[in-house]
Amino acid sequence: MQNSIAKRVTLSDRVATLSQELFSPLPVIDGQVVYAQMPDFQLTLFIQQALDRHYLVRLQFKAAPDVAPTTVIGQLKEDAAGHLMLKQNKQLATIVTPALLRSIQRVK
Repeated sequence: MQNSIAKRVTLSDRVATLSQELFSPLPVIDGQVVYAQMPDFQLTLFIQQALDRHYLVRLQFKAAPDVAPTTVIGQLKEDAAGHLMLKQNKQLATIVTPALLRSIQRVK
């Protein structure tokens, strides 16, 4: 069941990316849509909402100007020490540093 949901999220994410490439004024580097840099207060607010409400989120990390930014999807968790972790599946987690984030979006 969870595998079919993961495949559906991946497929819908691909469709969203392709439609954004065609119809969005946002820049695209190597097939990756580059979202606008969010202000720090907005990133902080959205991170807190994602933690409190257990949202599935898409995080985009900062990158060099002509390099495609890294985008990952998962659920944000906070450990006892206050470190942010993005759980992508049972085996894979990404340590998140808010200062390195470009944007955060809720995945529906």
